[in-house]
Amino acid sequence: MAGRRLAATGFSVGLLAPLVAILFVAATPAIAASSDCNIAPDVGIEWGSQAELRNLDDGNVVEWLLPGDPNVDLAPLVSDFYAEVTIDPIDGAALRMELVPGYSYTFCTEFHEDPQDPPNVAPIGDVYLLSETNWGYYTNEYIQHKNGWGDVEEALKWVPVEWRDMIVFLPFRDVHAYEKVQSNSFSTALDSDSKGWISWFGEAQDPSYYLVLDNWNNSRPSDANSVDGGMIVQVWVEVEERLTLPKFTAYLIVGILPISCIVVPLILHSRYHAAGKGSADDKTQLVPLLESEPGYDSRDELDD
Repeated sequence: MAGRRLAATGFSVGLLAPLVAILFVAATPAIAASSDCNIAPDVGIEWGSQAELRNLDDGNVVEWLLPGDPNVDLAPLVSDFYAEVTIDPIDGAALRMELVPGYSYTFCTEFHEDPQDPPNVAPIGDVYLLSETNWGYYTNEYIQHKNGWGDVEEALKWVPVEWRDMIVFLPFRDVHAYEKVQSNSFSTALDSDSKGWISWFGEAQDPSYYLVLDNWNNSRPSDANSVDGGMIVQVWVEVEERLTLPKFTAYLIVGILPISCIVVPLILHSRYHAAGKGSADDKTQLVPLLESEPGYDSRDELDD
């Protein structure tokens, strides 16, 4: 009986522990997302190690084939930094970074007018977090726009919605697009290292992510128009360690529920039969034995 109780307790703990752990980990990014960056400007940045500055005017037609400078091998981003980026009218820039699992990243940006070329309107712009592939789509779209090769937004009207993600850039996880903002903060974290492909030209570089600062009218209908002057963008990136569950917990969550649908009825069935067998043994009734005195005959009482 004690062994059965121990098995039932272990099964219950195995079922509930992954669920509790996942709820705890899921709450961690939400807490980070609700706070702004608390980084002093004197922290600075190590260019070429923590991040690489990419300007749209540096791109070319084959930018999507060479998304990053092969001579700049960034280190995994595991520490905070602060940077200031200048953006000209009808232009944009991006910070290329190597984000890694196990850390939560909070990005804060503020647009300010450039004293050397102040705009006549409020300094607002767009902020995107893009993967390496979508950065290539983004730069190619800018090249078409700058060279007057056609209105991309107008051309998209003739493309079915389900095919547009093959030719236009999409923000990371389809949510990290913040448009028409003067200041903004958001947080994200990676669940895997995104190394799901094989390079036939040698060892593949670690995947990069781009924090894009936009000051031109791209193909997205909700983005801001270009301001008629330069802007200086302050960028803070706060890095915090984050608890990450091992990958096998996903298999536990997926497998425990169907297994429990089989094991739990078997346990209940065995306990039911064990209880029935025990009660039958306990209720065994003994028939009383009546003994008479020697020489006693019940027929004598009947004759009387």
